Amino acid sequence: MTGEQHAGETEPPDTARRGVIRFGWKTGLLLPFAALITATTLAGFARIIQDHLAVRYDRWFELGMVTGQVVFQWAVLWRRSWAERLDYAVILLFVSSLGAALLWPLLVWNESSPVRPLAATAYFFAVVAVIFVVHVRLVRQAALPLILCMTWVAYRLIILAIVLPR
Repeated sequence: MTGEQHAGETEPPDTARRGVIRFGWKTGLLLPFAALITATTLAGFARIIQDHLAVRYDRWFELGMVTGQVVFQWAVLWRRSWAERLDYAVILLFVSSLGAALLWPLLVWNESSPVRPLAATAYFFAVVAVIFVVHVRLVRQAALPLILCMTWVAYRLIILAIVLPR
């Protein structure tokens, strides 16, 4: 038993946190694909509400937004290790991928019967509420500062100010 282990522990304390999403080579390989699928899904959603947006919202815009969010959030984590920053990037992409998957039923519905922009927006905000709760839970599990949840919201509000017409 090492000096950091206590009686009854079978794992070092650093790996004892179960359920924490961590960056590794597998997630590193999956990140670009998950980002592209998420961006494509959100671009599909944007087509439903495009007439109400001030910018042309496509997958490249979304990829830029995701990259910007990671950089924005890393500014909050500037005193943390790179491992924690990478872990948080995985959390962000997981939450975004979950949001995209929750939008798929709306996109399928829109293919068979066009969805009104107001209904699509209401559905979208319900998805945002779900992924916010998941984001808070994952940030707590990773023992990261909860201010990340507030800055996550702040970044999204900044993006809304950019994409909505004045």
